Amino acid sequence: MPSDFFLATDVWIGTEIFFGSQYLIQDEITPCPFEPPWQKLLIVAAKSIFLHPKHVDLKPIRQFFFVYALFAVVFSSCSVTKNVAVKQVETSISSVKFLHEYVLPLNLNFQNTVVGGLSGIDYDAAQNQYYLISDDPSQFSPARIYTAQIDLKANKIDTIRITGVTYLLQENGKQYPKYGTDKSVKPDGESVRYNPLTKQMIWSSEGERLFKNGDTTIVQPSLTFISTAGKFLDTLPLPKGFHFTKKESGARKNALFEGLTYADHYKTLYASLEEPLYQDGPQSSFGYDKALTRILKFDVATKKNVAQYAYNLGDLPVKPTVNNDWNINGISEILAVNNHTLLVMERAWAKGHDDHTFLKLYLVDLNGAENEIDNASFVKNPPKPLTKKLLFDFDTLNRHIDNFEGVTFGPELANGHQSLIFCVDNNFGKSQVQQFFLFEIIP
Repeated sequence: MPSDFFLATDVWIGTEIFFGSQYLIQDEITPCPFEPPWQKLLIVAAKSIFLHPKHVDLKPIRQFFFVYALFAVVFSSCSVTKNVAVKQVETSISSVKFLHEYVLPLNLNFQNTVVGGLSGIDYDAAQNQYYLISDDPSQFSPARIYTAQIDLKANKIDTIRITGVTYLLQENGKQYPKYGTDKSVKPDGESVRYNPLTKQMIWSSEGERLFKNGDTTIVQPSLTFISTAGKFLDTLPLPKGFHFTKKESGARKNALFEGLTYADHYKTLYASLEEPLYQDGPQSSFGYDKALTRILKFDVATKKNVAQYAYNLGDLPVKPTVNNDWNINGISEILAVNNHTLLVMERAWAKGHDDHTFLKLYLVDLNGAENEIDNASFVKNPPKPLTKKLLFDFDTLNRHIDNFEGVTFGPELANGHQSLIFCVDNNFGKSQVQQFFLFEIIP
């Protein structure tokens, strides 16, 4: 125990008081939120009371008992104070301004893993570090999340350094097996979000729905809570109608939970489907702008789905030269701007257009939105979609736009405005560009 902890007996009320300038939390000694001047006053008071002639003969057992009991009080008060200080970014957005592009070397090696498939990014402001999830299904390296440092200088991304890798663990405590060796599992990490209150992460997996040569492979999608060490903690139960089936009902292959975001100071979690459920109608296509997907709202404490909202996808902006399963437009990520506003990233791709991705940012307001949680089919019961407002079209940048899939708030810029950082999923390709974009939020 550190030397600046003291047990004292209050002369007036006869109760033992335990003072300390430090407290123990999660196996680390962390400064207590009492400011240094108060720490000194408390310690001096404790010493003077403890050394009072009336109390110098406290018996060891009695001392131990009160140390144990009152340590819990100080510990909990410090912990509560610490948690209250953690607040989620809340802002308003009138527009966004592009600041800089940074290109990371393609498929670089880090600790014997291939850095690629970066489908989601999130920022831990307290540690000034980023979490990046790879959608590698343990094909090139075991399923994993990277930590990284992204240094900003003069409104530019100065450097990006991968600093660590954490392997995702199954409920049995083991890493995910090599891709193709076990058809019952397939990690497909698409989004990751960090909760600084619980110091846990949640990641989304799209699973697998494959029918090939008479063989059927079904791995259900999932939303999984893990520790920062990758340990499995729990999952969110999927609502009815969101599971894979052998029929054209439920979720489509590779069209599930691409987007995640916390809101309301981490009390709420939103999860977005990339494309419509089968029962909600056809996918977006060239000339068809009526496709409806869903954004789900979960209560984090109860882990219950409490709302579902209809979201109208735009049409495919260009005509594909060849029919292909990848000719799509869908939601690739979402980010809570405040308790009722979401930033939605729509991403479209069409075969024959030089691997160019068509990316648009929209704002949607959930205030007054219709809850479609009891609507089993948008085809049978047409919903009222969320109203969306175009915020930014990446094509206005007049540059190559690769397969952007992740977005997070970064640190504040020098002018006090919030930053936005986007990352690319390069699909482990040889011709793609591992881009990172830096934007400024104009309130």
